[in-house]
Amino acid sequence: MLQTRFRFQGECVTASIPLTHDCITQAEQSSCTGSTINLLAHAPPAMLRQGVIRPTLNYLGIASPAAEDLLLGTLLVIASLPAGKQPEGGIGPYGISHGVHIRIWDEYLATNPEQASLIRGLASQRCFLQNPHAELGYNFAYATAIAWLIYQQQRVDLNEEMEVAELAQLWQSLYPHRGGSRSDFISSWNMAYGSETAAWAISPW
Repeated sequence: MLQTRFRFQGECVTASIPLTHDCITQAEQSSCTGSTINLLAHAPPAMLRQGVIRPTLNYLGIASPAAEDLLLGTLLVIASLPAGKQPEGGIGPYGISHGVHIRIWDEYLATNPEQASLIRGLASQRCFLQNPHAELGYNFAYATAIAWLIYQQQRVDLNEEMEVAELAQLWQSLYPHRGGSRSDFISSWNMAYGSETAAWAISPW
């Protein structure tokens, strides 16, 4: 049994996380806890952008192609990083660890009750309290929102004219990883889009 503490709307919530429970089986839990998920093997980037990233950002009140690009690029690079560069203990498609997840709730959402309510609305009603970290693995909209908050907590400064290399620098500087570089971000973007963005994505160096 693991005790995980979150603050929600100014109140402390302690969630008991059993090793198995009726919300997620042990097999499902092992597949989404402590390991990243490559959704790009199952859906093209445009579908992920239009089907999840953009609606989630819109739900949070953010209408920004640059924010969409940053999150999509984050998905791409996390999916392609070698194991040694992956975020330590990362869960789900964005590779978000327990510690980062807790930090977002305790240090950021605790002071933003309205946004905390929005984020909580994306999570499962009952299962979130039993295993909040598992949401990062099987709830793509919730994971997308938390990934955005990782950037937002650090006051990411975006403009709509940003090139891939600039987004890559933001990822390298602000997002958890182990020795990843902006060249990893750019390479994963170019692999996904090929010649479509060859003229847009400048040299990683």
